[in-house]
Amino acid sequence: MEAYRKAASRLSPKLSPSALAQLGNSMEQALTDAPSSVYSIPESVRHDSFVLPNKDGTTSHPFEEAGSEVKSNPGAAIRSIGNSRRVFLLNSSLSPVELDGLSYRIRALASNDAINSILVANPLEDAESNCDMSENTTCLSSFMEEGESPSRGAGGPWGKHLSNSMKTLLHENYGEGLAVPIVSSGYDARGIYESGMHKHLDQLERKLMVPLISLSKAVRGSYDETINSSPSKVPLISIPNGLTSDSGYALLLGSYVLATHSTSLKILNPLRGLAFDPVGLSYLLPRLGWEFGQTSREYSKACGVLLALTGYEANAEDMVATGLATHYIGSPYKLNILERGLSELNSYAGQALRPKPKTLHGREQDNAYDVNEEFRNVAVGNLIQHISEYDAAGADEYGCYLQDDLDEETGLFLKDKDPSITLAEERIQMYGEVFSEFVSWGATFQDALLEPTVEGIIARLEEIAATKAEFEDKSGCEEDVMVAEQAESLVSSMKQRSPLALRTMHRLLQQGAESDETLETCMEREKKSQMRLFAKEDGDFVRWAESGKGVGLAGMKSIASISKEKEETFSNWNHASVKEVTNDEVEEIVSDA
Repeated sequence: MEAYRKAASRLSPKLSPSALAQLGNSMEQALTDAPSSVYSIPESVRHDSFVLPNKDGTTSHPFEEAGSEVKSNPGAAIRSIGNSRRVFLLNSSLSPVELDGLSYRIRALASNDAINSILVANPLEDAESNCDMSENTTCLSSFMEEGESPSRGAGGPWGKHLSNSMKTLLHENYGEGLAVPIVSSGYDARGIYESGMHKHLDQLERKLMVPLISLSKAVRGSYDETINSSPSKVPLISIPNGLTSDSGYALLLGSYVLATHSTSLKILNPLRGLAFDPVGLSYLLPRLGWEFGQTSREYSKACGVLLALTGYEANAEDMVATGLATHYIGSPYKLNILERGLSELNSYAGQALRPKPKTLHGREQDNAYDVNEEFRNVAVGNLIQHISEYDAAGADEYGCYLQDDLDEETGLFLKDKDPSITLAEERIQMYGEVFSEFVSWGATFQDALLEPTVEGIIARLEEIAATKAEFEDKSGCEEDVMVAEQAESLVSSMKQRSPLALRTMHRLLQQGAESDETLETCMEREKKSQMRLFAKEDGDFVRWAESGKGVGLAGMKSIASISKEKEETFSNWNHASVKEVTNDEVEEIVSDA
């Protein structure tokens, strides 16, 4: 395919980049039977400005004629950065056709041994310019922007004249003042209602649910025999600089998830009358901390319930502490370093130290065995480790596990061979900032959160909240008051959500926690449950969608700049409380039939 593009470029040097991109995609569809949805995710071959609208209101998007489902402004775009490929998440939600197109793009790139990685991230300008991308029409990789992109005026809150190193310093010290965008919510739930897709189960399954599952598997690198996909070879790296919610987590299922200080995760679907989207969260949440053998694994089920049912927002430290993210990088501007490094690393095929074994005449060559398998993707992993402050397994940027070298008293500082040389306050602090409130609350409320019913969870939390009056005026009981206030907040949040959705999600978590469950079986169950909640006549989702109300985004921690006014949340659910939801109603939703 690349050869065809080069040939076309030589034949017509004046051919516009948009025309070249369209030509390349037409060839791809003709040669590989690519679905038409692939046009919805453009792949640029030059630094052309076809991705976003021009200032005069025009657009040079090359695929407007591809169909009515393709928006003039794509939700994502792909650019080449040397031996890597960068996926720009331009919109926080993708249309169903874009979900399908992105799934195909990622699956095709993941099996390409001529590159070394796929990097998925929302544009850095989102955080730099109060979520305003109107000045950026080129969608260049971050390290290529300086001196190559059109003028963007002030260039963000710190000004265009500042170097990236200075931006990093300012961002780390004053980052709370910057806008924090929504990375991805997956799809627009209200848009699904307005299109009428929720009324037709066959369309809902084919156009939304199946693409979500396909995207999740493509990002995760799963081999799918049903579509003749090739096995994934290169790692997918995600840098979610902002809030990810619900089905948006499908984009965080790859090999590496690098959390910045603005990264967070929240489950918002129960505020829409919906449950888990089919991305496997009912399987993953009961197993938090298992993959990396973290302390959080002791409270995994409680933490899973806390995140799913109460609307708790897990921040970057929480996500790394539970394995929802693999590394913590701190500043989002490290994306520049990563992009430049990936652009210069060898491709998957070029990561070879040993020569292929010689084949003697008359003997067949064994192509199944790769003599360089142990060297593949190692350089990418080393680069990621180098730019990270620490990873989910507890290693620092040098890949060293320092727990054995920390002092026994606090566990925060390196031991001194000669304690008389330095004072305690002068010692190098290694893990002082590594603390997860999410895991701490999961441990604190574990007994309550592991109640077998949602009614029991709420009742136990209400009992804890009621102790506030007992401890409020007592000296030395500040921690008890704080625990009671947190329990009160969790109860209040749960009561805002759809009772049927809460009962459904709790049942899905219980089933997903079974030892014989797999990610695929949980995705299938999530798909059927979600479709039934979507299609339920006069159900909670329909009521929410018709109300025009939102999910209270502006009230969330660190997300104050997303909207100027706090969204109202819906409350007129079919059931006044979870006690009114019958077991038969829940079984009807989650049944495998």
